[in-house]
Amino acid sequence: MAKAYKVTSDPFFVNGNITETAVDTYTQAEISLPLDSLNQEGVLVHAVYWSSADPARVPNALSDIRMQLTATSKTGIVGANDANLIARRELVITGGAAEFSGPHVVDFVGQEGPYQESDNLMIIATDNVFLAIESRNQTLPRAAQFRMVCSRVKLDAAAYAALVTNELSS
Repeated sequence: MAKAYKVTSDPFFVNGNITETAVDTYTQAEISLPLDSLNQEGVLVHAVYWSSADPARVPNALSDIRMQLTATSKTGIVGANDANLIARRELVITGGAAEFSGPHVVDFVGQEGPYQESDNLMIIATDNVFLAIESRNQTLPRAAQFRMVCSRVKLDAAAYAALVTNELSS
């Protein structure tokens, strides 16, 4: 059976960070990937790891920080059903008048445990990914960082064309 790609590198890291442009404002940054598009190269994502400060503790309110990594540019935080979502995390604190619960960590797509090279979240064929953050009920702009573990892959012509078409039309 033919395979649509062949892994051509050991795993490596792509890192990035983002800070909201204003409190509780969706903010997105473009992160370049080291790809050779002339040779139909892509990136196979094994895992994404996140870090950020905890959300603010706000009495009688839900407070959260949402962050995502996507293969295409987005205008807001997307759901797990978005085909171009690579990984997404939420940190949530719920507050009463004097008691707080959290932060609760919700990974919609992705993982926190150790990765294996056989773990495959997505293949990306275009030269960038998009890191985004948005918060609710914060007092200061929030920041997040990610580390993506990935390997280079050589795609066959049909797989490369299909991935690029999908990413560019989304």
